[in-house]
Amino acid sequence: EKLAAIGEMAAGIAHEIKNPLASMSGSTQLLKKEATNTPVARKLMDIVLRETDRLNVLANDFLLFARPGSDKIESVELSSAIGDTLELFRKNGICQNRITVVQDLAPEVWTEMDPKHTRQVLWNLLLNAAEAIDGTGTIQVSSKTAEDMVQVTVKDDGCGMSEETISKIFDPFFTTKAHGTGLGLSIVYRLLEPYNGRLDVRSRQGQGSTFTLFLNRIDPPGLLS
Repeated sequence: EKLAAIGEMAAGIAHEIKNPLASMSGSTQLLKKEATNTPVARKLMDIVLRETDRLNVLANDFLLFARPGSDKIESVELSSAIGDTLELFRKNGICQNRITVVQDLAPEVWTEMDPKHTRQVLWNLLLNAAEAIDGTGTIQVSSKTAEDMVQVTVKDDGCGMSEETISKIFDPFFTTKAHGTGLGLSIVYRLLEPYNGRLDVRSRQGQGSTFTLFLNRIDPPGLLS
């Protein structure tokens, strides 16, 4: 109960931080439009905007970690959900002209989950894979059924991880990246808890990483028993 109370308090603080950040960002953007600004002033305002964006991302990630919540739990067809997420990811700056995304998705595979959580879990795994790739590379995304479970695999040919790093990757705020909140995989872990899902990882340094997501499989909606 004490840990839950601390989490709620911290989430409340993160929420309150977002309000002044929004004001700072909006005010700075208005100031940038002033014709009297010098190049030095514009450069400083760009720094302010970049840092407020970074803090806003951190606050959003922390809120999601502390209060994963769920607006609605419904039947989700995973090949469509994954396909839509991959389409957005391919257009993201971290992926374009650098990473090839290959997909092999089993059709008509259903699970029960908040669709927002489904997208967030997939997005975080894809970002993690992309950030592990230095230069160009490939991310393979596949899905298949295994009895009453669904397996979704995200595999990259990036830098890989040591056993010591693997043991810490789900710890909040742990990161090996120069820029990052260290919450991406922690959020994945937290979001999976209410659905009895799990995430396995296999990795070796210099040989990439494979994350396998396990979710409960359900019958398609409307299927007669």
